[in-house]
Amino acid sequence: MQEIHNGTTDYIELTIFKNGVETSADGTVNVSLYDVSSFNSSASTALVTASATATAPLGTYIYQVGPSVTYLNRTIRADWSYSLNSASTTQSTFFNVATPYSTVSDIIDYYNLGTKPSDLNYKSPEQIVQLEKLARTVIHGYAGQQFGRRAGSQEVFGFGSDACFLTEPMIDLTKMYENDILVYDTTASPVMNQFGFDLTITPTGKTIRIVNAGWDVRYDNNIDPSILYYGRFRNNSRYKFEGTIGWNYVPTDVSLASLLLVGDLMANDAAWRVKYLEEITMGEVRFKMKPGAFNGTGNLIVDNILDQYRNVGIVII
Repeated sequence: MQEIHNGTTDYIELTIFKNGVETSADGTVNVSLYDVSSFNSSASTALVTASATATAPLGTYIYQVGPSVTYLNRTIRADWSYSLNSASTTQSTFFNVATPYSTVSDIIDYYNLGTKPSDLNYKSPEQIVQLEKLARTVIHGYAGQQFGRRAGSQEVFGFGSDACFLTEPMIDLTKMYENDILVYDTTASPVMNQFGFDLTITPTGKTIRIVNAGWDVRYDNNIDPSILYYGRFRNNSRYKFEGTIGWNYVPTDVSLASLLLVGDLMANDAAWRVKYLEEITMGEVRFKMKPGAFNGTGNLIVDNILDQYRNVGIVII
């Protein structure tokens, strides 16, 4: 699946085949883009509908996707509509919008890589992009979260306090459901609020709490016998929060972790780890890896960097 970096402009492409031979459509080829990420899997409204451009190779059509589509991380389905020998058809392709944790120029500068194919330490931009993507995937698996922005939802249980603790940070909140009933909607005009309190996101992004001026907002479920107040987020009630999830920027140390992992992937010993080889003997020289090389990211420094971001169920307000 093609990947386009967040906020950038790139081309998507379709090649039409008939009996295994590239063939041009009868006329115009139209393309419609739909957000089919998990949050919007039922979305039926096209983000964009436009005409594709025919290119020099016979039967190949392209469309330029810009920041109006790539401003959020998500999966996009492109429906290409055209006629071939007077028969109308629609063909679908998919691409991902993703946030890179280190850029091609970052990696070239950090490792002083060659910029010309004749250089001994040259890596093509295409190779570097794939290495960064693999390093990013390793970081996702270890940290249990992603460091980009996406529209999404998350569901947690209340436990009798004035706050709900999230599994992933949120940038903004648009809707909240209590036991599947919509009780808070900032997209409505005026704002719909059947919850009884305004809501805000704490500075860490990991907690939603009520707003009540002059009131002691409690983050635990201890009962105050003087007022018999039990906390607005009811114990064992389900709360679903919709909005923008993730980070406005990639933390500097996560970017550094990406650079270090890319370097590991470029090194020869990366091939040993992916095959679970923990001991290599070469004559009088023997290498033995610690178990952590297979349990973590394979890099102790990267593990230490990412430990502070691991999603392990511990909540910080």
